[in-house]
Parts: sequence; structure tokens; C-alpha cells
Amino acid sequence: MKNLNRLPLFLVLFLVISSCSSRYIKVVNPDTKTAFGITLKAPAQAIFFVENVNVTGDNERHTNLANSLYNQYGPATDKRVVGRTDAKQLKFILKDKTYLIDITKLKKRTALILFDGKNKPIIEYKTKKYRSLIQRHFGS
Repeated sequence: MKNLNRLPLFLVLFLVISSCSSRYIKVVNPDTKTAFGITLKAPAQAIFFVENVNVTGDNERHTNLANSLYNQYGPATDKRVVGRTDAKQLKFILKDKTYLIDITKLKKRTALILFDGKNKPIIEYKTKKYRSLIQRHFGS
């Protein structure tokens, strides 16, 4: 009977873990070519606002927030790239791993992709979390 009480908690935990965006991030060979994409090598950092044209939906809030955050953290510098892109793939190279994100397979129309140059890239769909995510990784 005790195990049955834990079942709902386990199911919720499983759903949260399985719904994370990391399933859209693949570890690939560094020589993998991107189809109309961008490659960024650590220690460089990136904040990309992307749009999956294969998914319909309104992107006005995403666009307005992207413009505001670009004005705060952009333009690009030697260390950090900030921008909106229509690239279909993004490739991020760390010292020991290379990550590939296929934008055309993202589940939502718009997303923020953050690469801090030290860890696996992060995909965030909720515009309400964009600002706090960037501040947590890059400061004010």
C-alpha cells in the first residue's frame, strides 16, 4: 500500500523529466556539418532568440522581449553573441562535447537558446523565464 502512495509522485517526476528540452539537444561529432546553421565554440557565449517556422503561433511577445533583451545584453562582442536568427540548426562546441540543436524540431514556435560556454545549451520556451535565465547565467 505504501508503494501505491508514491506512484503519483513518481509519475509527476517522470513527466517533468521527460518533458525537458534536452531531448532536442544532441551530442554529435565536432565535424558534423550544419544545414544553414551557426557554429559557436567555447569559451564564447550566446543568447539566441529563435523561431521554428514549421510551427504556427503568435510570436509578438517573444519578439518584443527579444528586442528588449538584445538592447540590454547585445550587440555581439568578442565573448558573447546576442541576436535573433532564422538558422535551422545551431552547433555549440565545448572542449569535450559538441551539441547540435535542430530548430525545425522544436515543439514550440519560439524559444530562447542560451549557451554559457561551459555547459550544455539551454532551451527555454516560456518568455516569462527569459530574463531570469539570462540574469542567472550572465548577471545584470
